[in-house]
Amino acid sequence: MKQSSEEKHFLNLAGEFGVCAELFKRNIHANLTYGNHKATDIIVIANKRSFTIEVKTSMTNRVVTSFFQKFHTLETPHPDFWVLVHIETNTLNSVFYVLTHKEMAKEQMKRNGMTEWQAITGGVDNVLLSQLENYKNKWETVFNHLL
Repeated sequence: MKQSSEEKHFLNLAGEFGVCAELFKRNIHANLTYGNHKATDIIVIANKRSFTIEVKTSMTNRVVTSFFQKFHTLETPHPDFWVLVHIETNTLNSVFYVLTHKEMAKEQMKRNGMTEWQAITGGVDNVLLSQLENYKNKWETVFNHLL
């Protein structure tokens, strides 16, 4: 069943607020950014440094990332971390997959069958949650960068 734009909006917000809540539970200060043309979803501030997090949320077995459609080269400005959120349809419980940008690139390349970085202008990249099990609730990925 296709989601309406309003349903997608609420799903995305649920994922973003959920990530902030998980960071707060771990005593990490996080700020959600607002707007339709924002450069990042969440800003984390710790030890006089800031980091950015891109959040993608889905209720299916895959998450749309648009990775190589957005990040054409290794030098393209990018988020520091990615958190992919899966909200289970029946229970509405959330599962979080936490990756660095480099790890996200590696997983997206694997999904695309790529051996080297290349810009993609058509289509929309996505990753399967089943390929991301090693990143499930791996919050230490963010925490270790804050030390």
